[in-house]
Amino acid sequence: MCVAERRGTGWIISAPEPVRDTADLIPRLRRRCETDGALVMGFDFPIGLPVAYGSASGLADFRAALRAFGSAPYAQWFDVAEHRDEISIHRPFYPMRPGGTQRQHLFDAFNIEDLSDLLRRCERATAVCGDACMLFWTLGGNQVGKAAITGWREIIIPNLDDVVLWPFDGTLSELMKSGATIVAEPSLRRAF
Repeated sequence: MCVAERRGTGWIISAPEPVRDTADLIPRLRRRCETDGALVMGFDFPIGLPVAYGSASGLADFRAALRAFGSAPYAQWFDVAEHRDEISIHRPFYPMRPGGTQRQHLFDAFNIEDLSDLLRRCERATAVCGDACMLFWTLGGNQVGKAAITGWREIIIPNLDDVVLWPFDGTLSELMKSGATIVAEPSLRRAF
């Protein structure tokens, strides 16, 4: 991770350093703040769900989904499906390992025909880049599913009552309050 700290009218950016234990990452970074200003944390894992998944799950919003994941009926939500028959709304990540796996298995399990239904808006093709990898796919160099599992389970969910989620909880300017800890997914693909 790199840390940028406001100094006067500029910023001082640290050299990369190990994240270390994720269990105390947010409190550790909060202690490093010299003032009670906002702490903005940008992560390189997806924050949010595809609209089609959210609609099918019946969960009210992303924060409600995070509260549900890991407990019944979503107790296996973080467990990557080993076989196509295990894929469901309650266990959407697939596959555990290569060999006989296809993205079509996800489409079939969710009864969709188009890849874009499993992409978040910020992952869809633009004039300058193609589609990103879908959240629930867990194989290959551009997969993001396992990073989402780790980031949500180890960083966001344990701190959910102490963080605000951009853009879900408001605009960045609304969230930048003294003492706030803002969790965001900065993306070159996202249109600000």
